[in-house]
Amino acid sequence: MRNYFDKNLIQQVFNSNEFKGWLLSRRWFGDKSSLSNLAFSVTLSYFKIVSERIFLTIIVITTQEYTKSYFLPMISYEKIQEILEPREKTSDNIVKLTENTYSKMVALNVYDKQKEKIIALNLVEAEYCLFFWKKMLFDKKITETFPTLSMELTLYSEQFEDEINMTKVRNLIEASLYPERYEYGLEQLGGGNTTNLLFSLKIYKKSTNKEPISYILKSYKDYSGSLEPRTLFVLVKNNFPNAPKIYGTIKLQGKETIGILEDVSNIGNLGDIYWNEVNKMINDVFKRINDDYSYLNNKEDMANIIKKHCVESLKVSETIGFQIKKLHKALILKDDPLYSKEMVDSKSYLKNYTDNLNSIVSKIQSYMNKKSEGAFYNSPKITSILLDIKDIIEKFRSEFEAEQITIQPVHQDLHMQQILYNKSNDQYNFYFIDFEGDPQLSIEEKDRKFPIEKDLASFLRSLSYIKFNTLLNFIEMKIVDKNKFEVPAEFLFSLYFRKSSKISKKHKTLEIALNLLNLWENKLMGKIFDKSLKLHFTLINYFTIERALHELDYELLFRPNNIIIPILGLKEIIEKN
Repeated sequence: MRNYFDKNLIQQVFNSNEFKGWLLSRRWFGDKSSLSNLAFSVTLSYFKIVSERIFLTIIVITTQEYTKSYFLPMISYEKIQEILEPREKTSDNIVKLTENTYSKMVALNVYDKQKEKIIALNLVEAEYCLFFWKKMLFDKKITETFPTLSMELTLYSEQFEDEINMTKVRNLIEASLYPERYEYGLEQLGGGNTTNLLFSLKIYKKSTNKEPISYILKSYKDYSGSLEPRTLFVLVKNNFPNAPKIYGTIKLQGKETIGILEDVSNIGNLGDIYWNEVNKMINDVFKRINDDYSYLNNKEDMANIIKKHCVESLKVSETIGFQIKKLHKALILKDDPLYSKEMVDSKSYLKNYTDNLNSIVSKIQSYMNKKSEGAFYNSPKITSILLDIKDIIEKFRSEFEAEQITIQPVHQDLHMQQILYNKSNDQYNFYFIDFEGDPQLSIEEKDRKFPIEKDLASFLRSLSYIKFNTLLNFIEMKIVDKNKFEVPAEFLFSLYFRKSSKISKKHKTLEIALNLLNLWENKLMGKIFDKSLKLHFTLINYFTIERALHELDYELLFRPNNIIIPILGLKEIIEKN
């Protein structure tokens, strides 16, 4: 099959409208809205065929104003079973891979017979198949050719002081030297909702009863360079125990495309604790929507309800601020200018940030104005929020008193789903993951340093999202009349924007539920802030606004029904200030 294909043919296939449409269906493919008209070109800046059927490619997406590159390894097959290991030949996996396959009939010149041959070209993203990982990590015939492919496989062992992690790296090395001694299993993580493809690889040693050793395989799709491998290496250097260790990387033309990470044992992400407890609290307290809940206007009674229902949330909130502080300390590496603290002039820093936030607001306003006048978000009460937020931003800038601001490497995208947790003997262990930087920033901007308040603001926005999504769920289950096709977001909008002299029992109950949730949010915020941190709350507000604006921009483009959440987040900031 290898002789059938060349770069020109694959280039033609990748630049077809059918393939562009397939690209737009990929979770990792960015800028879907601006590229949805397919008015972009796809070119191959790198193309190699490995092991007959693995196409290693870097694709470049180009318009007149835009260019972006992606790492896109593909596997070609005639029958899908021929690229699967025995463990992968389950009906669910075959269906998943078939649904994600791009297929096209292509005409080939078969040179030895001097005639044209029509074949079906079936392509699936290579990372989904164990075949790809076995070849790239453990096939010596291929890894020895990496230098000729402008590739580099690096496995780290010398950085580890503990025997457990040294053993895990040595296990990888042994599997690459003696692959016949091992069996392998692959499982996709994240339910397909991750920006980069993420898999769990289990390595079983044959003829032993030992438990398999697990690794996380991460494919960095955006081919502009990832912060994560370098940052994880710094955390290992600083003996930080609360992040995955990095065991190795594969670089293509000098840029990391694949990371081999520690598979940290966990029960779930931190947001699960908050989400489960607060939803149970709301459903337990407000069982019957038409009951009288006026007694809950007493703050002391509401505080007791929160204390009773949110035991674990309060417990983790008392410790997570300290854990974030430890993370920020571990991101500083002596004698490395990229991982150091700096002091910057506050006036120029905030002027630049103010200009940046105002440009985001203007972009959102422009987008709204182009849409239908009858669109929900074109309500004057919503558009006025964007005007008010500009005033608030300027207020923060003009009233900031400190002459200097401390900046350093931070996580940049620290929300609750980025923190895994485990529990042992009633004690929590936390693991910070996904050190790829703020997804809204370019690679040059991600390389910058920020105040630690950026991470705290991002984390606190998670509380706001949980609060409003809890309200929306409650409205959908208990308040809306499904026979009238009522929309939960409309009820929430009315609660904030359409005050009326006549308030129904449903609306009164909803107001009390909101008051309880506001107190819940404030109590947890008070627990989260580590008292030993010297924080500028103006900066927290700055970065909270930035986060909410990015959320609004995203929801407008991809989930217009959800814009009520960042809109209300911005409204609350305005009202508090």
